[in-house]
Amino acid sequence: MIIHGIHPVTETLQSPDSLIEYIWMVPGKSNPRLQRIIELAKSRGVPIRLEPPTTTKQETGDLRRQVVLAKISSFHYSSVELILKTKPKLLLMVDSVEDPHNLGALLRTAEGTGVGGVLIPRRRSCALTPAVVKASAGAAMHLRISRVTNMVQTLNLLKQKGFWVLGLDTRGEKSVDEIDIELPWVIVVGGEHRGIRQLLRAQCDFLVSLPMRGKISSLNLSVAAGVLLYQLVLLKRKNRE
Repeated sequence: MIIHGIHPVTETLQSPDSLIEYIWMVPGKSNPRLQRIIELAKSRGVPIRLEPPTTTKQETGDLRRQVVLAKISSFHYSSVELILKTKPKLLLMVDSVEDPHNLGALLRTAEGTGVGGVLIPRRRSCALTPAVVKASAGAAMHLRISRVTNMVQTLNLLKQKGFWVLGLDTRGEKSVDEIDIELPWVIVVGGEHRGIRQLLRAQCDFLVSLPMRGKISSLNLSVAAGVLLYQLVLLKRKNRE
């Protein structure tokens, strides 16, 4: 996998689990953020290659000039069992999100709100790609992400482990402030076109929706999920004050 952009490369270098083979940089470019990448690369023993802009353009297929790229041998997905060993209190299940920019935005917010693990399906969903990493500003490299074969079975397993399931759905009749924030939760969000699938919706203990005051009936899924996750963060903070 080749990722590009100053933020994604920096975050990848700071992730203890990433396996970076080398970094490409365009010669003659210098600023504090690039210097930080050089320092991080040296500290981790990652070689840096100086390459002209034409090379970086060929590698990314991006019409813009990329001043820094990183070659990662692979991304190691976590198993659900490994995620559970960290005793997370909040998980995010992402059902059938196909747009890498939406998935990247979700992962960025998940990392920022302290989500302990992200679950995505093996089929009918975007995987972790360079576009996703870039859209997440590198946050994807700090998250435990699991690709699961059967989302319903995974929810049943998590319920057996003591998790409650909260679905974000436009038809939800509950409000976030009605839940016990101290319980371990799995937040389920649906894809761009059909939301949460019926089989997953049936597994949810609560369905919540966001109040809409304008003329449109819903928000972009990554925006809606971000609003919900930060509502949970604020509720937990308020509960502990």
